[in-house]
Amino acid sequence: MQGLDLLELDTHPRVLACIAGIGKVRAAHAASVLLGAGAQRALLVVGTCGSLSRTLAVGHLVHCTTALQVDLAVRADREFVSDSALRRAWFAVAGGTEAAILTADRPVLSPWRRLRHARLRPGPCVADMETAAVAAVAHAAGVPWAALRAVTDGAGLFSAREFRRHYPTCAGLAADTVERFVASDAFPCVAPRGDAR
Repeated sequence: MQGLDLLELDTHPRVLACIAGIGKVRAAHAASVLLGAGAQRALLVVGTCGSLSRTLAVGHLVHCTTALQVDLAVRADREFVSDSALRRAWFAVAGGTEAAILTADRPVLSPWRRLRHARLRPGPCVADMETAAVAAVAHAAGVPWAALRAVTDGAGLFSAREFRRHYPTCAGLAADTVERFVASDAFPCVAPRGDAR
């Protein structure tokens, strides 16, 4: 994990991307690397998630309204609201559902953990292992952020098997929308805090 390869989108050479890997540490590292390389306008997070709501089925795209770090005993500085302009613009391009993302240290593989997490937030919610970490880094840097995840499993007893079955077809669903999003008229001209432009 010493370094990450930064990529530029062929059609948008000023848009940087990197593959962080699994977990909060790698996600926070990737966000820091992107910020250090000059990402000032926005951070976009893509990946997969497990559904904590029966209304969010496999293959469903989920736009993050709030990212919540659920493995911390403390309550301060663990909840982050995504940038509403970015979220609305991405939704206009990709469709899907808005929901909270609960970020944990490990996947939700048991019914009691699923129930415990689902009770933390009313309304639709999903579980992942990265979004709140990126949100925390973006928030600290004053950079707007948004996240889009594709549901691969039902976050529970059989989720490991579901994940293995659905990952090949769902892994790229959210990432495949990024190029269309940044090329669209819906993509907002986001200025970092303190920038008058």
